[in-house]
Amino acid sequence: MTVDHGSSASTVPTGRPWYRRLGGRLPTVLWLTVMWVVLWGDPSPGTAVAGFAVASVCYSAARLPHIPVRLGFRPQHALRLVLHVGYDMLLSSVRVAFHGLWRPKRTRGAIVAIPVRTDSDFLLAMFSGLVSLVTGTLVIELNRNQGVLYVHGLPVNGPDGPEELRAQVRRTEELLVLAFGTAEDLEVFRLRAGEEPAGAAGERGENG
Repeated sequence: MTVDHGSSASTVPTGRPWYRRLGGRLPTVLWLTVMWVVLWGDPSPGTAVAGFAVASVCYSAARLPHIPVRLGFRPQHALRLVLHVGYDMLLSSVRVAFHGLWRPKRTRGAIVAIPVRTDSDFLLAMFSGLVSLVTGTLVIELNRNQGVLYVHGLPVNGPDGPEELRAQVRRTEELLVLAFGTAEDLEVFRLRAGEEPAGAAGERGENG
């Protein structure tokens, strides 16, 4: 009689080629390196190399499990995302500086609840990081059960301020999903956004 002792879900397969094991770990190391550069606020090559080394050592020492990364890549939308975030960073820096220097007593902040339209943990992590990169905006909480992102914005003046912040953040989410989301991520995004899923119009036309 053969006894099956079972296997642990965290066990890393030993038969995988080295290049596949490296490819599975590389996205996590690169993401940790990006976070290192962002936290230091210095995008110099030396900081990036040091961050990569620290991330590699920490990853190996902690024996973190393999995290499957399922992402798409669409260069045109990725470029639009970079331009959008860069524009938001520049414009928000000018706005925060203006209000801080010239109208500090009239400057108001607010915490705005923004429903998210993606269900990918990896995309949500990237989304939260991009939002927090913009001067004057900071992610306070992400409620996964309710699908709501709470963002603190500054300045948020007037009755239209919360809606303007919400539109800015939702545009970032849309471009991120279009740039790096899988086909499944895009379908979920369109359904939550109230759009017609791809192919639905053709199916309806055939059935009609």
